[in-house]
Amino acid sequence: MLIQIDKLKRRPRQISIDEQATSFPFLADLIEQGAVVFNATINGTCEATWVGDAIEVTGQLATTVTTPCCRCLMPVVSQLDIPVMLSYAGNDEEESPVVEEIELQDNDVSLIPFSGPEIDLRLDLDQEVIMALPQQPLCQEICQGLCPVCGCNLNKDSCDCEPPVFHAGLDALKNFKVKQ
Repeated sequence: MLIQIDKLKRRPRQISIDEQATSFPFLADLIEQGAVVFNATINGTCEATWVGDAIEVTGQLATTVTTPCCRCLMPVVSQLDIPVMLSYAGNDEEESPVVEEIELQDNDVSLIPFSGPEIDLRLDLDQEVIMALPQQPLCQEICQGLCPVCGCNLNKDSCDCEPPVFHAGLDALKNFKVKQ
């Protein structure tokens, strides 16, 4: 997933992506930790274009993942459709470090610096997929979760556990009302 800068100056470049999630370093860590299972390869297309002083990479990625429900830990399958919009700006190596403070504009914050004759998209696409992962997946909207005492799945079974007793000092907050 390398973009050759000198070839890109002549014409835009199409990039086809069909990679296993383990080929992305941060995704491989998540898989190793058991936080997510990728049911399919990460695939899609991107187009790299030279625009003024920047290089823009736009496209779409897709994959299917299985993550645990945030309440009951049952597996939840999710389809991810990930829009890709990356902007790279050349990093002038001849410039000396700036000592004075500079106010950044909105378009400066979104630029990813690069130097050298090529850009490796792997780490940036890795981050795009991580940001698209579901943050709090639910197996169903009315998921009751796990019993905090015995740990049984309350969606499938019921238990006779007493609700846990919380710190007595917080008991006074139970009847607290805000006056407006």
